Amino acid sequence: MGLYVFLAILSVYIFISLLLLPLQYRFLKALKEEEAKNRAKGKSQGELYDNMNAGELALQENIQGNPLFFLANILASIMYKWKHPKQKKFC
Repeated sequence: MGLYVFLAILSVYIFISLLLLPLQYRFLKALKEEEAKNRAKGKSQGELYDNMNAGELALQENIQGNPLFFLANILASIMYKWKHPKQKKFC
């Protein structure tokens, strides 16, 4: 009985993570683009977060640190790395 409850909860968690995956991917993509813009301006990642207002920082913390989004964050990161591989530079 306990195994069925565990499997049901796990199934619901995986289903929710798959529903959240497109949102997390878009968020990660926008964050990487913003970091690239700031890097082009010569700003560090810390300065990016220093320039955010309190609402944006709270949203950022919730999206990245909420345990409900853990699996969706990992899957979105894998998906982003797969779709955007680093370009190798030849000298």
